[in-house]
Amino acid sequence: MGQFLSMGLAYEISASRDELKEEKISKRELRKEIEKSLLFDLKLYDETETEKRLFFTLKDNVLKTGLIPFLETLLPIVYQNPNNKDNLDLLEKLRATSPSEWIDLAKEKEYDAFQIDEYGESRYLEFSKAFRPSVRLNFCNVMLFRGYGKIMTEGIEDFMDFFKYCIQKTFNTHPIAKAVQVYITG
Repeated sequence: MGQFLSMGLAYEISASRDELKEEKISKRELRKEIEKSLLFDLKLYDETETEKRLFFTLKDNVLKTGLIPFLETLLPIVYQNPNNKDNLDLLEKLRATSPSEWIDLAKEKEYDAFQIDEYGESRYLEFSKAFRPSVRLNFCNVMLFRGYGKIMTEGIEDFMDFFKYCIQKTFNTHPIAKAVQVYITG
């Protein structure tokens, strides 16, 4: 499988608690750097932790109130066809399904514009403090778009961050746009 430039909702972001401790990064510093460097609005996420990991998971209410209106605006623009049958079917299916089942629907991978992407890249987040510590973030993305064709990957991270910024500004009436992730997938 090749690599594709993709866009999706960062449904879940996680970091190793051991790595945070080893790099001497507090949860507060992590939250601040995710918002500053990666342009996520962590007010859209619930924070939980296990013995091993710290998780930021998109709030149920954010999905429930924001997903369908966002997709109604986004999909016709991204796919350049307001009457795309697959996208219309997806929106109809989401309206007919309980929001608590939407992530399960994404796991079924029935729709190109709405599927869990297990190949989405992780990212290293660097901190501006002594010894330039970094922490690896893992993402569970709900893919909303996957481009086709070969891509060059060197130096593309800055472009993807800029693209994410443009998405947030274009769709600024949709708070869920601040949970969009632009990434490379396999």
